[in-house]
Parts: sequence; structure tokens; C-alpha cells
Amino acid sequence: MNQNSALRFEDLTESAAVIADASLIVRARFVEAADTLLHVNVPGLWPAALKAFWPEHALDYKEVRLRYRPSASAISRAEEVMHGWLLEYVKDEDRRVLLGKWFMCLAAPHVAGSFRDFCKDTGRIRRTSERHLQSEFQRISSELIKFPQSLQESDWSRVSPNDAEFGY
Repeated sequence: MNQNSALRFEDLTESAAVIADASLIVRARFVEAADTLLHVNVPGLWPAALKAFWPEHALDYKEVRLRYRPSASAISRAEEVMHGWLLEYVKDEDRRVLLGKWFMCLAAPHVAGSFRDFCKDTGRIRRTSERHLQSEFQRISSELIKFPQSLQESDWSRVSPNDAEFGY
């Protein structure tokens, strides 16, 4: 093995590491986008001016919980993911459905169910679907790295509780 091929291998490894790091941020941004979209609207409360008076606290039988209200930056990041990345970088409609169901299953399993059940109900092989997801995240990450735009991190407090199990 000569010196030049060793340098190319190291460059490839560094490039793969950068894409892997960016892929984690991309995954988190998709989950955050789903979580944000779930909490933007309060169903059945119209007109929009009344939403400002919606109480901060939700009374539960056991405890008082604070309602999550997405910030303006969280809403902007969600729009960037849904209307930018998903439409621009994911060309295949089936892959968009797969990505959409995956991040909804992670953000709101009580609403969307589990990704495993989705795969079973639609006749997909879960491991193959996971590979498709991974390739899409890598493709989006590599496309984002090509252009000199900032890759904003998500609000990890909204994403990290779901990170431990990753929803499969």
C-alpha cells in the first residue's frame, strides 16, 4: 500500500465521520419537527387570537403539567425540515412516507403507534426499512454538508427522551 492510498482512506474515514455526525443532527431535527408540529395547534380552539389565552398548565388527575409551546425558532426549524429537506432531498414518495411515519412514531408513539407495527401492517421488512432510513439520513446529511449553510441543532430536551430507545 502506498502513501497516496493511505491518505485517501483517511480522508474517506474523516468524511464518513462528518456525515455520521451530521446524520445524528438530521435525525434529531426530524423528530423535533414532528414534536413541534404536534404541539403548534390546539385542536378545537378558534379563532387564533384565543390560543394566546390557552392556559400554560394542564390539570391532570395526578399532577399539574406545563404545556409545551414551541418557540418561534422551533417552528422555523420544523418548517425547514418539512418543507425544505423532506421535499428537496427525498425524491421517492415511498421514502417520504417511511421517513414521516418513522419520526411520528418517535415523537408521538401514543398517536402514531410503533414503527415496528407500521412495518408489519404495511408488509415491510423492518430491517430493510431501517436501512432505507439510514441511507436517506446519510443522503440528506451529505447534501447539507455540500452547501455552506448552518446546520442548526434541535432542542435536545424535546428529542433526547426518545433517543434511548430510538423507537424501533
